[in-house]
Amino acid sequence: MPPARKPKLTFVEPPPVGRKTPERLAGCSYELYHMPDLGNLYAFTWLDREGYPVGYLDAVSERMAEPAFLAWVARDDSDIYVIHSVVLAKEGDLEYIPKILRARPQARIFVHGPEPTRVPEEYLIDPRVVVFRGELEKSLLEYLETGDSPGISFRSNGAALHRPPRRDLVSFDELPIPKRDHPALARTLKGYHNPKLRRRPQTVMLASRGCAYHCNYCVPLSTSFASEMEHRHNFGRKPPQRFASPERVIEEFREIQRLGYRAVMVLDDQFLSRDSARTLAICDGLAELDLEWGMLSRADLLQDPKVVRALRRAGCVSIDIGVENFNQRTLDSMRKGMDVEDVYRSLALLREVGIEPKVNIMFGTDPQETFAEMDQTVATLKQLKIDNVMFAVATPFKGTPFYDKIKASGYLKDDTDKINPIGKAVIEYPQLSSAALTAYVNRVYRRFYLRPEWIWRRIRSYRSPLDLVHDLQNAAKLFKTAE
Repeated sequence: MPPARKPKLTFVEPPPVGRKTPERLAGCSYELYHMPDLGNLYAFTWLDREGYPVGYLDAVSERMAEPAFLAWVARDDSDIYVIHSVVLAKEGDLEYIPKILRARPQARIFVHGPEPTRVPEEYLIDPRVVVFRGELEKSLLEYLETGDSPGISFRSNGAALHRPPRRDLVSFDELPIPKRDHPALARTLKGYHNPKLRRRPQTVMLASRGCAYHCNYCVPLSTSFASEMEHRHNFGRKPPQRFASPERVIEEFREIQRLGYRAVMVLDDQFLSRDSARTLAICDGLAELDLEWGMLSRADLLQDPKVVRALRRAGCVSIDIGVENFNQRTLDSMRKGMDVEDVYRSLALLREVGIEPKVNIMFGTDPQETFAEMDQTVATLKQLKIDNVMFAVATPFKGTPFYDKIKASGYLKDDTDKINPIGKAVIEYPQLSSAALTAYVNRVYRRFYLRPEWIWRRIRSYRSPLDLVHDLQNAAKLFKTAE
């Protein structure tokens, strides 16, 4: 007998519901700029490699409103739609799932991501929905091949059933390099922009999964967070971090260059490690490629001048650093595992070699924190002439130890899923109200970015009028998100 026809799977990002667009890859914020969703792209490429027909629709990038999106679904021929869901997208995704199934009744929907992993029952609103908890790739392929897999949840006779968790996590080098030149991606993949990088076109990539540290507030990248919640729930610990080999990292950079990209944002929770030999090997392989790139890092991993200089020679121009606070007591309370002095040393070293730091600051993680301490953190940033800062209110995301701690202490004022780390505090401390904390962050943004000296330095950095246009667009989005 001829083999059965392989089903066609289309990976979709539905239009946003409401004024703000959830950021699905980072998973913990609303968008200031749109990024390709690697949470879907790895599985998309994995199935394409295995001979499955695959499609891809980013309705946000396509600027599709709901009617156009549902009309597209009704015309489409896919058997399965795959949605990568996070907490800020849950409300919209739960609205779209029945609408997609009404538009195409013969289809099924597969849902994955951190929020479906945490509360799979909430997504099982129809027997045609299957939830893939934790990591997606191996479980998805096994389910398609056999009809069952570890790590899935589904409904049978009205009851929610949960298969045991998957234990055999993918090693990073097993993952295929995302197929950025696939015809299904051609419409959108070169239209993304990250303002921290100047060259275009741009893309994003990963070189690891997971994080070895234990910051209690942290919401890691959504692909890591799903795996982390599944492991903590079933095994009581975080999953091991998995790094790509230097050869794999260099190969993907070269592929990106071959496809005509000129800039890359590496979005690993922890791209650097204590293994400086790996970092130096990667940098040696990238030095000749003439690609502009940025990454995320802890400050205590940016202490070695040899490593930081190698990063700059390899084309790194921007590094996001989770500083969070310049008060050591506050850092200790959030289990940051880092000294404030590490921050000062890393910022000085980055400035010395010409890499632009982007600093992330969070207010409200410590019940003892005062407005005077917050003011001192802001004053320190100004003294250090840090131009790129993201201010946020501490937000206890469900699934983190910080959420458990804040809820148990009685400090959680709002336990809904409608959270906004930039513009809405949900914590109420005895000496620090949620309203005052929200107002403080909104006020700090305006005061910090409307200073004449900041504006002048920014204008002097422009290479073209387009830089001004991008700054104005991002400022408008930022202040809108903070509302």
